[in-house]
Amino acid sequence: MNPSITKIRRGRSLYVYLFVLKTWFQYYLKTKFQKPFLSESNWKKKKSNFFQIKGKEAKFIFFRLGGIYLKIGQFLSNLFHILPEEFIWELQDLQDKVPPKDFDEIQKRWLEQFPEPISSYFDTFTEESYASASTAQVHIAHYQGKKVAVKVLYPGIEKEARDDLDTIDTILRWFDFWVLPISATEISTQLRDIVEQELDLRNELQCLTRTKELFQNEKDFVFPDPILDLCKRSILVTEFIEGKKIYDFPPESNGNKKNSYLDKLMRAYLLMIFEHRFFHADPHPGNLIFLETGEICFIDFGAVQTLSANDIGFLEKFLISAIKKDYHLMADTLYQMDAVKDSLAKEDLLQILKYSLDKLQQIMQTTKNYRNLGWETLKPMEDLRFLQEIQLSLRSLFRSLKLPPNFLSLHRVLALLLGNFSYLDPHRSIFEYAEKPFSQIVLKGSHLKRKWKEEGEETFSSLFSLPKELYDFFYKFNRGEVVFRTSMDEQQFKKQILLREQMTFGVLAALFFYFGILYSEKGWKEPSMLFFLFSGVSFWSLAKAAWVYQSKK
Repeated sequence: MNPSITKIRRGRSLYVYLFVLKTWFQYYLKTKFQKPFLSESNWKKKKSNFFQIKGKEAKFIFFRLGGIYLKIGQFLSNLFHILPEEFIWELQDLQDKVPPKDFDEIQKRWLEQFPEPISSYFDTFTEESYASASTAQVHIAHYQGKKVAVKVLYPGIEKEARDDLDTIDTILRWFDFWVLPISATEISTQLRDIVEQELDLRNELQCLTRTKELFQNEKDFVFPDPILDLCKRSILVTEFIEGKKIYDFPPESNGNKKNSYLDKLMRAYLLMIFEHRFFHADPHPGNLIFLETGEICFIDFGAVQTLSANDIGFLEKFLISAIKKDYHLMADTLYQMDAVKDSLAKEDLLQILKYSLDKLQQIMQTTKNYRNLGWETLKPMEDLRFLQEIQLSLRSLFRSLKLPPNFLSLHRVLALLLGNFSYLDPHRSIFEYAEKPFSQIVLKGSHLKRKWKEEGEETFSSLFSLPKELYDFFYKFNRGEVVFRTSMDEQQFKKQILLREQMTFGVLAALFFYFGILYSEKGWKEPSMLFFLFSGVSFWSLAKAAWVYQSKK
């Protein structure tokens, strides 16, 4: 270990609190007493220098804290979309340049699993650490003529990590009780499961093997081959993959073009989550390697999560209802997945959902650069004023929320992906990259033919956009939100409704028949049969409505 860095053993969380409080207070004083007297350019330089110094201080603190706190630092080091860039750049060493352990300690850990020293198992072995992170470090070696990465857990990391988890659990419970309800029990449980999984490299081996199998037909993604004879509980040996990391690329290197790596990264995660329900939960820059041939390699499968079919069903329903701005269905889904407790009235939840989507849309329309989104863009005080308007306190709102199982990992993945995307392409939102693969993977489903998914997408969307108003009408009518007011007598009113039914069914029958002919000519048997079936039902409904109308005369 670097001798200049002495690890903190006691009062570690207090050390973090004091640093955060000190940083906030210093920044407050600067904005209050220095900013008014400086020009805009001088203030920017002053602020940039301040965050750079604080980034160096924070990096040094995380190095001294070690253990789980390094993982928190790694997470923060990728939040390019929120934190100041000068601060973030100073934290990049937390990804894979943590001060390494002495090789004697790594040798000791190896001998717990194997009878002979490390060097006797490899053609060559480099004692100097290639990369070091929160729980393990990596050395480069050659095995049977192949370059390999040898990952070894730090000695005693299991106890240190569990002690940190106990401390974090206490902090979360204290914060939950005294400050703001944050689902402390659920967060603590999910965090403990994630960390415990990372402390057994046999789990990582299984997750790597399974992911390779799931993606064996995908040409854009690469996964290192494990050396099974040398993989144990605290040791993992895999093929070494050459390539670049995210920060090896200059930002905005693609100009106005979309970044092809980001296109592939988004597709990979939509496949993992919605199709395989098994996803890499730690996509920080140190775990992604970009090959010159265009592929993306995923490494470090210590944090991998599985989602149930119910989880994915709820997630799909929520996202699709959000796209349609169906606030009632969004609210119902949140209640069903137990993400919102019954203590929050549905009327309040509907207002919150509408406000949130409207604000997200406003941010997307007005933001030109998605890196380092500041308070000027996020405007949190507007959110507090909105809660006051609907007579709901922030504390009561948080008390009504609950973190569903495995969703902590999804939150982390989303935050890390936002950081990656905002660095490589700050001028596009993550939604622009998600639109096409989401449509192909989630909206269409994997059971339809590829050309039906791709070529029929635009036509299919256009077709069903026509009766949208009719759908909205029946949807609101079903919920009792539509009231009819008319001066006609009841019999005349019924006849008018029947005439409208005839017109509606006539239009639908013609449209369905047209698309049945269209896809029949293209040779798409299943879609054409489906549209002919819809057409037949619509013609039958038209005939029925016409007969009823005649009988009313």
